[in-house]
Amino acid sequence: MRSLGLALLGLALVLMWPFLLSGTEQVRVRNALLLGPDWSEAEDWRPPQRPAGFRFETSAADPRLAAAVRKLDLPRLPDDWERAQAIGHHLLASAPRLTGGAIQGDLWHTYQRIVQRGEGYCGDFVRVFLAMANSAGLTVRPWAFSFDGFGGHGHIWVELWNSQSQRWQLIDIFDNFYFVAQGGSEPLSALALRRALAEGRGGVGRGLELRRLVPGARPGYEIEERAWEYFARGKDQWYLPFGNNVSSVDDAPLVKLFSGWSRMGEGVGGLVSGRLPEVRVLATDANVGMRDDLRGVRARVLSALVAGTAAVLLLTLAPWLAPRPRRPELPRGRRGWPRICVVGPLPPPSGGMANQCEQLVRLLRADGARVALVRTNPPYRPAWTGRVPMLRAAFRLSPYLTSLWRTIGQADVVHVFANSGWAWHLFAGPALLVGRLRGVPVIVNYRGGQAEEFLARAPGWVLWSLRRVAKRVTPSPFLQRVFAKHGLAAQVIPNIIDLQRFQPRPPRAAGADPHVIVTRNLEPIYDIPTALRAFAIIRRRQPRARLTVAGSGPLLDELCELVQQLGLTEAVRFSGRIDNERIGELYAEADVVLNPSTADNMPISILESLACGVPVVTTSAGGIPDLVQDGVTALMVPVGDDAAMAAAALRVLEDPALAWRLRSAGVREVGRYAWPQVREQWFAAYRDALPPHVRRLVAA
Repeated sequence: MRSLGLALLGLALVLMWPFLLSGTEQVRVRNALLLGPDWSEAEDWRPPQRPAGFRFETSAADPRLAAAVRKLDLPRLPDDWERAQAIGHHLLASAPRLTGGAIQGDLWHTYQRIVQRGEGYCGDFVRVFLAMANSAGLTVRPWAFSFDGFGGHGHIWVELWNSQSQRWQLIDIFDNFYFVAQGGSEPLSALALRRALAEGRGGVGRGLELRRLVPGARPGYEIEERAWEYFARGKDQWYLPFGNNVSSVDDAPLVKLFSGWSRMGEGVGGLVSGRLPEVRVLATDANVGMRDDLRGVRARVLSALVAGTAAVLLLTLAPWLAPRPRRPELPRGRRGWPRICVVGPLPPPSGGMANQCEQLVRLLRADGARVALVRTNPPYRPAWTGRVPMLRAAFRLSPYLTSLWRTIGQADVVHVFANSGWAWHLFAGPALLVGRLRGVPVIVNYRGGQAEEFLARAPGWVLWSLRRVAKRVTPSPFLQRVFAKHGLAAQVIPNIIDLQRFQPRPPRAAGADPHVIVTRNLEPIYDIPTALRAFAIIRRRQPRARLTVAGSGPLLDELCELVQQLGLTEAVRFSGRIDNERIGELYAEADVVLNPSTADNMPISILESLACGVPVVTTSAGGIPDLVQDGVTALMVPVGDDAAMAAAALRVLEDPALAWRLRSAGVREVGRYAWPQVREQWFAAYRDALPPHVRRLVAA
């Protein structure tokens, strides 16, 4: 059975390999699976016609998004075009600058990041514009074109039906353009623009003009000729996503499951839910071969899905169906410890939860406890599978489930390190289910800094499963309060700081060349740009100051570009992620630590800084006010306020007495998180979770 499963998995990999390593190829797969009948200009429709198959929005917009539309007071405007312009103005003019970057999130959070930070690609702007236009009662439809045979390399825009002038009008919401005939003022429709591009009339002085949709807002192209070149490249690869039902798609449970965590997961969820609209390709003589290729992609992907599904089932069932010798039972520990199964990650990569899991397992074993670890992030075997998105999940999930079943069956209690998002569904959820099936009590040690958002949007079975565990433990009162909002009681057991690894070094005098450090990953939630801008302010007063950013993540290139823009190239070093065993060396060389995070629970990096005697300047995000006291153990500033962060850091660097007070208070405070104190709390938690008959057996 295992051999057959591996053979089917190999077949699925061969079929899917070209589409797995590229985001643009994944869009091609989506378009292929959604491919409907070809479209022609002769089939165009005008409201109030409702063409068969077009998915008009039937769900109400997110109430918060609808409220934003009401604030625009659109009914006061004379026609639909001006109403569409008002929505465009709101999206484009509210953002302080365009920072780019595709957004991973639902419509409301995508809207927030567009208007507050200027983030997003064309698809993000179009989704939000469609939702707001639908909420305002406007009739809209999306159009898209590609440069790579209907894959993801291309552009998407919106067409508005202007009920006053009785015509379609195209809006490029992302690039801030609309299109008119030279010397004219009436916005062109999508099909009129495409015909002009096909006839070579797109370009400066060739019969068409670009106009700003929102005067004063940034344009997508400063040089108009480049815009026309861009649009003309895709003239034979236009297609119509046959629906404007973005809110309905957003509300699909399987889309919500992955929202904010996996773009591929959201796409798969939308496909499985059946809510994504068809793709109708605008048929031309030039794209006959590309349409045939797209149909071939669909056949290939469907074959791969059948083979892959069969392979996963066979590989998952094989360990249970194959005869195995009886394994020796895990003996109970010394000093009254029950047998513990810990489910969680280990370094590498080093991170808050992985470091805490490693420390807990190591310290429990040193104390005489019998601990079996089911690791949620073991190395991929073979290693190359870790580079293939869908395949790596299958290769990790099958052995994980097998290990859960065997190990939990030999334990008295299960300790699950749990996080928000798709990590919950892949790792924590199965552990809770196996514990329930095997009759072993489960303690959920929940650590997700974005718990409030996750629990508010999570499917009902997540809260159902949390209510049925033996005990819920959080490392901070902040998460305890979040759980309480959902009717879930939780006990606070703080994070562990290993005082053997993190000890105060001899005091440093910052002097003329102070060393500032940031020990957070390069991800949006940690807002490293605010720290960089704060450091630029520090450099104006301390021209020899230097900054080390110890972390890794997807924003490295963007942050390097920002460093260059700020003129800090010689002063800022991105060291990459530093292992937990070596991070103490960096703290020993630091004069102040900046923590710019926008959402947080109980950051280990702050505890490590306090233990090493390094003053901390941090935002007041999430549970941080429960961890430090402003002006006593750290200095706190508002989220996103680079000026306040710089001012606080300069206070520390220029006032040795303040730095000493913060250092002394921090070292005293961190003693509460040492193992001897935390050990007793975990010992009591494990024993309380046990059924009475097991508790008596352990005590004996």
